[in-house]
Amino acid sequence: MTDDDARELITSMGWEPLPFGCAGLARSARAGDDKIVWSWLILVPWAVNDAKPWIDGTKVFGLTLSSEAEQRAEIFQHMRNVLDERYGESVAGRSVEDFLRKLEEEG
Repeated sequence: MTDDDARELITSMGWEPLPFGCAGLARSARAGDDKIVWSWLILVPWAVNDAKPWIDGTKVFGLTLSSEAEQRAEIFQHMRNVLDERYGESVAGRSVEDFLRKLEEEG
């Protein structure tokens, strides 16, 4: 199974694609009458040698006029920010290095 096959399988199960080849899932639940708790999980398949190849977290919304779709969009933006903070510079640098190495090998 290729990486592309694995990503396609994961997204077919409800996971959403995220930057850096990751996938994310978010679910909400009511906590009492005045709170909504969102739990989120990011799979980082290429980080299998890390202590854990995932990042998870929660966010609590108080009573709000925002819709579930707006809250979900906010959660996914937060997830993208987490990935960018954690991996943005190193992944971008590695991509440039890989590209230059490929050009040298072909040239």
